[in-house]
Amino acid sequence: MKNKKVLLINPPSRGEWKGFRPHIGLGYIAQNLAEKGIEYDVLDMNLGYKSKHLQKKIDTFQPDLVGMSLLTLEYKKFYSLLSMIKVNNPEIKTVVGGPHVTILKEQVMKECDDIDYGVIYEGEETLVELCQGELSENTIEGLMSRNNGHVMYPGDREAINNLDKLSFPRYEKFELNKYIPEVEIYSSRGCPHECIFCPNRIINPHFRVRSPNHVVDEMEYWYHKGYRQFNFDDDNFNKDMDRVYRICDEIERRNLKDLFIRCSNGIRADKTDKALLTRMKEVGFNYIAFGADAGNNKMLKLNKKGEKIEDIDLAVKNACELGYNVKLLFVVGTPGETWADVEDDVRLAKKYPLQDVHFYNIIPYPGTELYEWIKRNNRFLKKPEDYLNNVTFCENDPIFDTPELSKDERIRLFKYLEDIRKQVHKNAVQRMFKNMPLVGKVAKHIVSTDLFLKLFYQSFGIRKFIDGLRYKRAVSKI
Repeated sequence: MKNKKVLLINPPSRGEWKGFRPHIGLGYIAQNLAEKGIEYDVLDMNLGYKSKHLQKKIDTFQPDLVGMSLLTLEYKKFYSLLSMIKVNNPEIKTVVGGPHVTILKEQVMKECDDIDYGVIYEGEETLVELCQGELSENTIEGLMSRNNGHVMYPGDREAINNLDKLSFPRYEKFELNKYIPEVEIYSSRGCPHECIFCPNRIINPHFRVRSPNHVVDEMEYWYHKGYRQFNFDDDNFNKDMDRVYRICDEIERRNLKDLFIRCSNGIRADKTDKALLTRMKEVGFNYIAFGADAGNNKMLKLNKKGEKIEDIDLAVKNACELGYNVKLLFVVGTPGETWADVEDDVRLAKKYPLQDVHFYNIIPYPGTELYEWIKRNNRFLKKPEDYLNNVTFCENDPIFDTPELSKDERIRLFKYLEDIRKQVHKNAVQRMFKNMPLVGKVAKHIVSTDLFLKLFYQSFGIRKFIDGLRYKRAVSKI
């Protein structure tokens, strides 16, 4: 065994939901290492840990290899963390995976000399082969390595088609008591769609699914440990509608009761109907997000969404009528979009009793069609290395402009959209407390404040409290 002990790190991030749930990607990696007899430990730095805590963990565990997932947002901060590890522990090897290295490949290795290995696409099998040391490094598919100053890469590893052969995460070395009591599930991998702004089709283009039995095995495992809240975070949970029916049937067959199941990442409107939503509701699905992305067919076509506004409108209507908590997700400001087009987003958001709506300040990721359009047309207002390290989806800070929307117009537009979102929150709270109007009046003003929104996305205590309320309300209606 070449690398007998592996320390997996989840680096600190400014992103939404940081530290609320264990990192599912690291969970899969950890489970696979354990089953192959490779010792590992985990440190999630989003739980408040600093560099000194990381060094203490290294001193105590004494790993041969330190691994972490690289996001494109804030990538320089991750490089600095890797450099700190190398300076203090020059004998330790470092390996990175995740979206940033998968998209940019050799560029990442050249930018950060403190990275010894880079894993492209899925990492479960590649990392095990690196640890076992039975193959020459420059022959391991999916692994970038260094040799006399050169970056070596033998080529991509074939995607794992039989996802059932991968054990779902048990998070045995994770501090589960420090997360919200909700289990995140990937029932599928990959996205075959062509949205111009989304890097997911570059990171994981091959769509594959887990069997319903395998998915519900995971749910049942956590159910017997006391968990009742689950979140399907797939990019394409309902692409195969028949599979969703079979998952529902399996949940019912195993008598898993009093569940609160969310699909917060956004399901396809054109792959659902009222019958499917009704069946999902029967077994515990309560919260659904739709990745609408636009409010009219013109922008859906320009964004290459592959859906019609009629499908989106009908899906939202059906979900609301069935009593779901519904969230809509929009991207704003792509080429060709005017203020009038955005008003169509707003009309859709106001048309139905939504739980939430997000109008994202779209971030151009390297490798996407959007990024190439902005670069080709010289529309960047910030350099990529600057905005990728200093911006989030929620900030009103234009990264680029278009002939249709100037920088100043974008600033005014996002201020307007933030007011719309706050009004949606107020309406949702007022509906929640319709039988207690005085409480509702106070609560709706609280939830529309910037402080509350910040705490909701960054405070473990606030999020846990609100999730508890949601769960109790949902179960009481069953």
